[in-house]
Amino acid sequence: MSADTVTEFEKTVEKCRARAAEDPAHRPELAAALTALGVAYHDHARYPDAVALIEEAVDTWRLVDGHRPDLAAALTTLSSYYTLIGLDEEAAVAAREAADL
Repeated sequence: MSADTVTEFEKTVEKCRARAAEDPAHRPELAAALTALGVAYHDHARYPDAVALIEEAVDTWRLVDGHRPDLAAALTTLSSYYTLIGLDEEAAVAAREAADL
């Protein structure tokens, strides 16, 4: 993934944040954009940034009714990123929650 693609994802997240702030119906778009940017940061070895964005995506999915599979997927991603940075206990908690969903 190119740096230009990451920049485009960053712009998309900012637009989605503004839309979701105006209308909560746009939260699913925001959560999806946060996840995409988090994965892009992970691909560029920006692990702390990736974790922060996926945590925000999880928090956003929690606010959206009817998107349990999306929340589970975000939790699974978060679990793997936690493992990557050595947060094994947090990874296990996220993985258990994902499995429970």
